Amino acid sequence: MSRVARLLIDDFTVTVSLSAVEKLEALHGNVTVPRTAVMAVRRVPDGMAELHGISIGTGLPGVMMVGTVRGRDGVIFAVCRGRRPAVVLDLSGASYDRIVVTTDDADEILSRLP
Repeated sequence: MSRVARLLIDDFTVTVSLSAVEKLEALHGNVTVPRTAVMAVRRVPDGMAELHGISIGTGLPGVMMVGTVRGRDGVIFAVCRGRRPAVVLDLSGASYDRIVVTTDDADEILSRLP
């Protein structure tokens, strides 16, 4: 069973597709936002460093966070494992202000979103 979230991008939506384990960890299902809600996308060297606030889901400081984080940066949906590179999607008009996902495919994601 895979424990790696994937970003699925089509012409109209961006979906954080969670494994069954991640759905349990996050206390949440897949997250889908309209592609038009993505205002900016960037790569960061450490996804965990982007998360500040109170979390709902499964988290161990510096190790992992899977779920929702509410803090000074707004409401963030995160799937971060370790202090690894991540993609950050800045959103507008969606239920989340940002999405942060650790990934090995940052270049592909950056090329497909604004």
